[in-house]
Amino acid sequence: MRKFRLLLAMFPLFLIWATTLEAQVKTVSGTILAEDNQSPLSGVTIKVKGTRRVAQTDANGKFSIQTSVGETLQISYVGYVTQDLKVGASSTFGISLKTADNTMGEVVVTAMDIKRNPRSMGYSTQTLKGEEIQETQRENFINGLQGRVAGLTLDPTSGIAGASSSVVLRGFNSLSLSNQPLYVLDGVVMDNSTLNETSTGGSSNGLASDRSNRLSDYQNRIADINPSDIETITVLKGPEATALYGSQASSGAIIITTKKAKTNKFGVQYDNSFRVQEVTRFPELLDKFGPGINGVASSRFGRFGPEYPAGTALFDNIGNFFRTGKAQTHNLGMDFGFGESKFRASGSFFDQQGVVPNNDFKRYNARLSNTTKLLKGKLEISPSVAFSRSVNNKVLRSGGGFLLGLIAWPLTNDIRKYENDLSGDKLDLFDGVAPNAELDNPLWNVNNNFGKDENTRLTYTLGLNINPFKWLSISGRFGYDTYNQQGFLFLHPQSLYMNASVGGQLDNYWRKYAGYNHTITATAKKDLGKNFSLRLMTGTMWQDYTTKMWAVYGENIIDSVGLNGSMYKNAAIITNR
Repeated sequence: MRKFRLLLAMFPLFLIWATTLEAQVKTVSGTILAEDNQSPLSGVTIKVKGTRRVAQTDANGKFSIQTSVGETLQISYVGYVTQDLKVGASSTFGISLKTADNTMGEVVVTAMDIKRNPRSMGYSTQTLKGEEIQETQRENFINGLQGRVAGLTLDPTSGIAGASSSVVLRGFNSLSLSNQPLYVLDGVVMDNSTLNETSTGGSSNGLASDRSNRLSDYQNRIADINPSDIETITVLKGPEATALYGSQASSGAIIITTKKAKTNKFGVQYDNSFRVQEVTRFPELLDKFGPGINGVASSRFGRFGPEYPAGTALFDNIGNFFRTGKAQTHNLGMDFGFGESKFRASGSFFDQQGVVPNNDFKRYNARLSNTTKLLKGKLEISPSVAFSRSVNNKVLRSGGGFLLGLIAWPLTNDIRKYENDLSGDKLDLFDGVAPNAELDNPLWNVNNNFGKDENTRLTYTLGLNINPFKWLSISGRFGYDTYNQQGFLFLHPQSLYMNASVGGQLDNYWRKYAGYNHTITATAKKDLGKNFSLRLMTGTMWQDYTTKMWAVYGENIIDSVGLNGSMYKNAAIITNR
């Protein structure tokens, strides 16, 4: 009886204690921002340590979660430093997350747009930030990789505006096939081909003239990408890294990830650059001797004609040939969004005037991308469309280039006087020699032997990420890439590269490329203790590429060139005028 009375006396105390415990469980809320730009962070994970209570921030960076006084909130987000926050009397929090210094080192984009921790991979990779490439201000972003990637050899064909470049990773793998790496943009395989002038008698795509690849250069198509749209570049070198792409990536792979909107807060970015280029290094020349052979003057360019007499006026033909190159770049970007859907629009204009006369290059880029999260982040959709157009006014290269002509040209002849003032025809260097039999004046060469390329390209990509369970992720990357390229190369009837009877040459071509490819993968992950994990991936890939080309070749733009240098058409003399 006494014990029962004691329990009755303590019953109110139990009620007070239970009420106190109930009062300590409360809902806390807050806003999480990025410390660097104070923009709201969407998708930040807030977890009560030691429990299963988890919440995520919405598009405005806001969250709410049930917790108790004394419990600890763990706040984590990819690319930011994880924070622990102890719950006190306050129910509202304002939190700023710092950017992790080792973001790029912790997560890298590998084959098929898969993001991995480098410590979990059995092969080496090297990643560059897009800002590093953009700062080089090259018209072809591949040139910005030089000196930044171990084992990478860069071979630009020339220094003229719009020139192509090739990349070799860890040496050559084949004597007959391409040694170029595979280029992948946001998980989609991209075309990086250049036009081949040789059609092998019409059995393959090439020019109708079927000439060798000597006189003209054609830019490689990966240069159509706007450098300011690049977020990161990951270089995969070994066979283990590129195994998922098969023989296509036998020479390595370069994985490009583009920029995407990180917040739906409206923002505009603009940057520009202006560059001046001068040619300052030339081969050392022996300029004491005129044209001829073994001390005897002649109209042939051989080994050492007679020495120039003292006081002979000599012209700086190399200095008079090259001009000051100029380039300007303008980049405009805009971020905006609605709820869980974020957009990024960008545009770029690049204009380059080369150091060689009559050579310039222009490129226009526009891109629109979107990232939308649905079903509380379990489904992510990332579509994009990119447009580029380039125009390249070209001069001859290599065997038909200008530098060899500058070196051989007599210093007593001013190359700035290269045409007849009345007719516009090519001036003779030596009397009694037909125009087609003597060297072309380099300035006459770049103004009369020339070409032009135009290219318009559209690229569509779609990324899908499905995360039905914590241990399972399904990804799809779909891409359609197409471009139309057209151009011509004209060789003047009076040029050294033409016979007098040919009457000049004109090559025209039209080239159309269309390629579709998709990759679908499913990845299951399981952690086996603290230091071990299991990863199983299966997938499928489909690729369909088509290249069509039409080419026309013509000669006898005029009937012939006479011994006196005159051009004839229908028995009448015609001129450049």
